[in-house]
This record gives sequence, C-alpha cells and structure tokens, in this order.
Amino acid sequence: MKAESQYIYLRRINAVIDHVNANLNRSHSLDELAGIAHFSKFHFHRVFKIITGETVLEFVKRLRLERAVNF
Repeated sequence: MKAESQYIYLRRINAVIDHVNANLNRSHSLDELAGIAHFSKFHFHRVFKIITGETVLEFVKRLRLERAVNF
C-alpha cells in the first residue's frame, strides 16, 4: 500500500476512534462506523482490525472497561 493510501486509511480510522470516544455511552452499529470511515462495512472491519489490532467490538469494550476503572 502506498504511503498516501496508508495516511488516508489512518485518518479515516482515527475519525471513527474519535467518534467512539466522544460517544462511548451509546451503541454503535458497524454500518454507522463504516459510514464515518467511508468504507463498506466488510472492508472497514478488516482495515480497523489491521490498524488497531482489535475488532471494533473489542475496541469499544476495552475503552468502556478503561473508563470504568478510572472512575
């Protein structure tokens, strides 16, 4: 993958991460998050896992757990 493509993918995934962090109290559908990243839901899920090392569900659960521990 070209460096420019990697940068675009990282920006898109970071937009999703920011959205989830800002809205951690509510549910997020795969369609919604894929739409934020401008990917199909199948491509989004694959790219998200490659970049973060976690599935979307694992990521959201970890953030919620970390927030609970810090309260």
